[in-house]
Amino acid sequence: MSETHPRSLSVSLGDPTGVEVAPDLWGLFFEDINWSLDGGLNAELLRNGDFEFTAADRPGWGPLTAWHHTGAGSVEVRSEDPVHPNNGTYVRLAGPVRLENEGFDAVRVAAGQSFRLAAFTWRVQGVGHASVSIVDDAGDAIATAELVVPERGWNEVGVDLTAHRGGNGRLQIDVPRGLVMEIDVVSLRPRGDDGEPLTFREDLVEVLQELRPSFLRFPGGCVAHGLGLANLYDWKKTVGPRHEREPSFNTWGYHQSRQIGYVEYFELCERLGASPMPIVAAGVSCQNLRGRAACIPLEDMPAYVQDILDLVEFANGDVGTRWGARRAEVGHPEPFGLRMIGVGNEDEITQDFEVRFAMIADALAAAHPDVTVIGTAGPQPFGQDFERGWEYAREQRVAVVDEHAYRTPRWFHQNLDRYDSYDRGGPAVYFGEYAARTNRVRSALAEAAFMIGMERNSDIVTLASYAPLLARIGTTQWVPDLIYFDADTVLPSPSYYVQQMFSVERGERMIEVDLDGDLDVSVPSRQPGIARISATGAHVRVWDVTLDGAPVGDVDVNGGEAVLGPVGADCAVDFMLERVTGQRGVAVRIGGAGDEDYFEVELGGWQNQSTVVHAHSDGISNDVDGPHPWSGLSTGVAVHVRAALEGERLRVWVDGELRHDVLDDRRPERRVVAGCAARVAADGQEEYVLRLVNATDDSRDLSIALPGGPSRVVGSATVLAGAGPDEGEPFQPSPVTPHAQVVDVAPEETWRVPPWSFTVAVVRALG
Repeated sequence: MSETHPRSLSVSLGDPTGVEVAPDLWGLFFEDINWSLDGGLNAELLRNGDFEFTAADRPGWGPLTAWHHTGAGSVEVRSEDPVHPNNGTYVRLAGPVRLENEGFDAVRVAAGQSFRLAAFTWRVQGVGHASVSIVDDAGDAIATAELVVPERGWNEVGVDLTAHRGGNGRLQIDVPRGLVMEIDVVSLRPRGDDGEPLTFREDLVEVLQELRPSFLRFPGGCVAHGLGLANLYDWKKTVGPRHEREPSFNTWGYHQSRQIGYVEYFELCERLGASPMPIVAAGVSCQNLRGRAACIPLEDMPAYVQDILDLVEFANGDVGTRWGARRAEVGHPEPFGLRMIGVGNEDEITQDFEVRFAMIADALAAAHPDVTVIGTAGPQPFGQDFERGWEYAREQRVAVVDEHAYRTPRWFHQNLDRYDSYDRGGPAVYFGEYAARTNRVRSALAEAAFMIGMERNSDIVTLASYAPLLARIGTTQWVPDLIYFDADTVLPSPSYYVQQMFSVERGERMIEVDLDGDLDVSVPSRQPGIARISATGAHVRVWDVTLDGAPVGDVDVNGGEAVLGPVGADCAVDFMLERVTGQRGVAVRIGGAGDEDYFEVELGGWQNQSTVVHAHSDGISNDVDGPHPWSGLSTGVAVHVRAALEGERLRVWVDGELRHDVLDDRRPERRVVAGCAARVAADGQEEYVLRLVNATDDSRDLSIALPGGPSRVVGSATVLAGAGPDEGEPFQPSPVTPHAQVVDVAPEETWRVPPWSFTVAVVRALG
């Protein structure tokens, strides 16, 4: 990094562009992925408190997962006469027996902290009462209380426990000899200042509040449309008393207790000051199944459509309506003020989807014309579903289309002008899920640069949210994420601070910005490298290999990677392939000896049913073509593969069929980016919210010219800087945090902008 000879940079602010900054632009996406709800935002400290875990959640799981028992007595899993049909499993404890729950890693306790234990119990026979304790690793009690077990029949009971010291603990339920009892729906929650058990984990709520989001999307993401029709997220099964809610398996391989359902979601929106944005399935399940998407039968669609209309009524209806009255019954007579609803998520745009989407959207328009419907355009910012999704949205006159893009930092820097040419007469854009692939500083600044472009075009991009939001350390299915946490600690990422810096300081009217200086970084041309084959999860043999027309030896790959040989920058790779054992496919890598630029052709991606091409740069991957459906590798069946790389063009044939023909994007990256919006300050004066990304190794001496001629520029700035581009990892503290600076720049002076930095300055003219 060069501090000795900084480069010059000038920014001149001009006239208003005519674009008003969208008031809802920056929001949050929340999906129950990475154990971010149960074990995360949900304040519940026990796992599987209702004994409803099953092998459908995860192979090997069952009613006693997370529970352990000791003693001469017995623990019996039962289902006869349950607390409620939706929670059909409970346990019978015949003393003397001790039942323990390990919680999520451990139950963290602070000295003086108070907890509420709640459960349903049934005294089957005998006398006496059970006891409940929070004990430490040595088995010594941190807090203890008697659990009264009423006479025969299910009874809801509760007891408060106060810790006399801190530590890591677990819940312990002791049943004495002679007492036989049944127990279900066991809950342990910290108590708040009002003495009531907390719904949400407060430190996570606080870090979300500090983002000041305009909206909160829920429940997904893929959770919304689920794996199969039985797994569609049904909002009606998530309201009412906990013991009446129906749990379900999670798309991401764990359990959803539904303790946090739609009532709690709407209440969280109120706490955050965010508008609700519920997402409902478009009458189809997720397409990432061997049988593709399952569709609700057309004869059942009217009932499903009515469920969605009922959701809007539940949120907005007067207490005189059926579902408005239901909202009042569960403790919230005031409407929640729902203004927008998403229909579908990353769906394959098929005729089945289109018919069902239209049924839902038309019904919403007729019954609730004041609620904005958000459509979907597939999982990628390109491709067949993206193109057809937009075409269909225009045909249906959908107000907003949800675009997603998990891409490399390079992609974001190359596509800052993506929305400049969008049709202003068509639907608006909700950039609903995006991330620049890693938690490095490089990625956060690429996101900031792209967000400047979205804000500049917020007449068309009216909503945006990073994804995923939360991830519990040690139980993560997806990276990167905005916020990491464990039982004790919350770790915002560099991207978190970027989101915060946009959301906290918002302008009102976009201003023309003339930025002058060295702004671009060229993308280097591809170099000669090697051809490799990896087979994670399979044993394959490869023969008849030719590289650039020259034969090379056969290879055998069993769960690792094998090198075929060197190739040129332009090259041809040809071979026969057969899977010997295993269930998965292979990846063919062309170019680059390590993490340098190379292509990866995945044969048998996503459950061995597709092919896809990835481009790697800076050690980060982009899927640049596909996935395209494929019959997959079959054990014992030979496949002929040919790949040809000529300049920026890669073509891939499988058994003579051209499956991929893709151009690699080698455009320069715009690494220095500025944007500005004006607003009226509290004192009635005009001020400017200036955003500046410097994603280069050089510091910049910045001169600033405000509208109206030379003047002294004064104000304050928030600067995110102080680390190199490749610092920052998942599950670790951010290597950068924002710091405040005073801005006071005379007309002939400059202001130093650090390398690898993002700055938000609120300035005005003085004199």
